[in-house]
Amino acid sequence: MKLELGKHALSFGFAALAWTLAGTAMAQQPPQACGPDIARLCPGVQQGEGRIAKCLAANEAKVSPACKQGMAHVATLVKEVVAACEDDIHRFCSNAAPGTTKDCLKQNFRQLSMGCKRELFEAKKGQ
Repeated sequence: MKLELGKHALSFGFAALAWTLAGTAMAQQPPQACGPDIARLCPGVQQGEGRIAKCLAANEAKVSPACKQGMAHVATLVKEVVAACEDDIHRFCSNAAPGTTKDCLKQNFRQLSMGCKRELFEAKKGQ
């Protein structure tokens, strides 16, 4: 499945990855619409480290349209955060271990650019 976001097409896998990264900007909960899919497709999968997102991506063909739409929304929010925070990520988190970018941004929050802070706030509000 491809998700159209402006001029860019994102795969469902990217949406799952974006959701994994979304903790940077918002609560670390899957889109509410994915609750039934998670219960049905990923029972027993422990939340954290992107395990649920990976499970949903692995079961993409069985994921409901509502969940896919929720994932697309999160992917859009994360794309906007990454664009606004790209310089800050390079400045403060270039040496961060894989999967720790959100923690790095949290640790450096006071030093982040206003544009990055604003987008993080908007993404948290928009979830």
